[in-house]
Amino acid sequence: MLSTSTFLALAMQCAASVHPDTTHEVARVESGFNPYAIAEIIPKVKRKPGDKGVVSYFPESKEAALKIVKNIELRNHRYSVGLMQITSTNFAKFGTTAEKMFDPCENLKVSEKILVDCYKRGGDLVRGLSCYYSGNPETGVKPEPEFNNTSYVQRIGFSPPDNKKSFIVPSVKEMIKKENKTTITPEEIIIYPQYAIRGTVSNEKETKDVEIKSE
Repeated sequence: MLSTSTFLALAMQCAASVHPDTTHEVARVESGFNPYAIAEIIPKVKRKPGDKGVVSYFPESKEAALKIVKNIELRNHRYSVGLMQITSTNFAKFGTTAEKMFDPCENLKVSEKILVDCYKRGGDLVRGLSCYYSGNPETGVKPEPEFNNTSYVQRIGFSPPDNKKSFIVPSVKEMIKKENKTTITPEEIIIYPQYAIRGTVSNEKETKDVEIKSE
């Protein structure tokens, strides 16, 4: 398993166009930072009720990992390997092999190409991560019973969708909060005295000083 500092150094060197925070969280979910991690994808026709459809392996050496890959290939199953879990069906597309994908930097390089393409096609990070996970922008945001009804993007760290009632007229607080974030700088914010918030303005002077600190 790679340390956080080692992984981040590799991510910035080998997948420079993807923010290391994003690469870090994908690797955490995909492999637990084990460069030899393997996930064997069980065909649907062979799955038993309740199965996740994936068998995970965490060998401690490249040699052991290659032996596992060989056995998976004999079963004619798909699989994904390495830090960022590159799927075997992508090997030919990116001119690589399972053995090369056990090299952390090579694995990150391919993941960068996939993530950048998915992000551009998806239009935002959530859809891009879903694409990285499943090849489309929808599957990764759907809860999966085999993973405690969490979605892939939830496992990455995104909050679940807001299930509160959808109002026709939105919240004034949320709108003001949004406007303040995007258009008002700290210098522009006006703090009104409490007695002026509702009703007529009093002639009484405010005696309490209010200091606004720019963050």
